[in-house]
Amino acid sequence: MDCNLPDGCAANFKHIIELYYMEETMSLKKAHKLNPRNIKKTSVKLAVSIFCESTRNVLQFYASHEGHAEWKSTADFLPLIIKLWNVVNVKTSHKGKHKRDYTMDPVRSSLDWKLDFLREFATFIHRWEKSGRPSGLSKETFLALRHTCLAVADCASYLVDRRGFKYVLLGHMQSDAIESRFGWLRRITCISPLLKSPPTTSPLQFHRIALHRLLNSPPLHYTADKLHRLVNLRHDEFSALQHTAAQSSVRE
Repeated sequence: MDCNLPDGCAANFKHIIELYYMEETMSLKKAHKLNPRNIKKTSVKLAVSIFCESTRNVLQFYASHEGHAEWKSTADFLPLIIKLWNVVNVKTSHKGKHKRDYTMDPVRSSLDWKLDFLREFATFIHRWEKSGRPSGLSKETFLALRHTCLAVADCASYLVDRRGFKYVLLGHMQSDAIESRFGWLRRITCISPLLKSPPTTSPLQFHRIALHRLLNSPPLHYTADKLHRLVNLRHDEFSALQHTAAQSSVRE
């Protein structure tokens, strides 16, 4: 089963833009997922619509049959990102069968080719960063991507070999839960991440502010026990903050 990285390619986002504008006025578009939003803006959903099989296939078609040979290098790069996304975004054990795509199967062994692929990709990212060529990626992005690939591969191997897991769903090894929790805290404390100079607030301060506001918001009907579970403070800190909030209510 082929899991090797492409042997040299130079992707250029300009080719994606050229493809979009070339088909913009066509009534029947081959690259049907491209639109002005994913050309000019950035988000996970829009990025997925660019790094997809239809865009890859159209680039390959125009490179081979319509005189756009320079697009082939970009077409060769897209499958790498598509494969990476498929491997790390598996959240159900039957996704591979449902989609008829072996790259979406869960990890069932520490010798699984998907773990080798993640380690190969991490090496590729390291070589890319050290090449010194313009990449458009920051040092932090290189580090995060490389560290994520290696950590996910090692964690999956540990769960299968040491903890006896029958399979591992890599799509659940992510920071969505943490981001959701801090998003909830920001909403409670009315602190917007879009402020030009947001206040420097530690996680403990977030908890304190959230607890104080919730204790002083009777319409929410939160009990002290439920707040303790939600905010997860140490018992002594919780008792002190509860006492402070009670005194504030008395004064008001």
